[in-house]
Amino acid sequence: MTSSTEHPLERYGDAGALLLRTLAAERLSPSYLFEGSDREALHEAARSFAAGILAASPPAEPNERVFRLALDGSHPDLHELSQDKATVISVAALAPVLERAHMTPLESEHQVFLIDPAEAMEAEGIARYLKSLEEPPEGTVFVLVTTRPERLPETVLSRCRRVRFPPLGRDAIAERLREEGADAPTADEAALAAGGSLARARRVVEADVIAAARAIVEAGEADVPRVGETSERVLSQLQQGAADLAARDPRETDTKRQYLRVLLRDVLRVLCVSARERAAGRGGGPLPAIDPERALDLITAWGELEAAVASNVTPAAVLIEAIALLRRPATPPAVR
Repeated sequence: MTSSTEHPLERYGDAGALLLRTLAAERLSPSYLFEGSDREALHEAARSFAAGILAASPPAEPNERVFRLALDGSHPDLHELSQDKATVISVAALAPVLERAHMTPLESEHQVFLIDPAEAMEAEGIARYLKSLEEPPEGTVFVLVTTRPERLPETVLSRCRRVRFPPLGRDAIAERLREEGADAPTADEAALAAGGSLARARRVVEADVIAAARAIVEAGEADVPRVGETSERVLSQLQQGAADLAARDPRETDTKRQYLRVLLRDVLRVLCVSARERAAGRGGGPLPAIDPERALDLITAWGELEAAVASNVTPAAVLIEAIALLRRPATPPAVR
């Protein structure tokens, strides 16, 4: 990485600036804890930090090849560990990683172990990790990622250098989506609906969630709604999106069904955010200009439907109800 190129950590405000100063000073702690509300952004920040560590060693000038390999997660001295089961990182998976931590790095002067999500480590695994830190292996750096620091024991928290990452702003998310190939209007709408979550914003773009939300609105506003036809078409689109997401998820669980429900919630979130913007007298999202009172009704109704997605309500029923809500009259204002 050349000095004229922006380091990816610069995207993360004060947290990124702190880590860049750490890299410049070459004073690394044995263990770091990256904490915040957006796991995807945290993971990418952890990789960027790892890239900075690995690319600066052994040469004094950052090595572009090493830096890019680390950012992609493919450098031999970057070891990543996530859930090997539905909800946990098992001792069986963690043990060889901790063994590797006491060995010599393969290429660089350092090796980095990225554990995400850290709170998924089993109790025995945490005990083994803490034992590794009693005599930190020279050149080894652990980076733990968590959105639930309260689930980690104090013994872990006290032995990590904690770095807190606030949610990314709407403009920062939109810029990231544009860098990844989204057109400007799509990036702006996805960032608006993301609520500070880079992962949600990417799903909205990748699964074309905005088009699904727009189809629901068009069916609800049409003279002939064709509710069944629209719900089937949107469901088919979301099922394909869920299959694509599940194909990249290594966990041994029914991820396709889980991702379908995630995408359903994303569609309803897009609709709720659009209704919120209309209630505030602003544009944005698939909803046309509607009365603010009507928008408030829809925020409540779609929000309740989003909460119901986690239950056993069938996806088709959720989509049919989302369309039907647009065709119901607004609740009359209360008499004062």
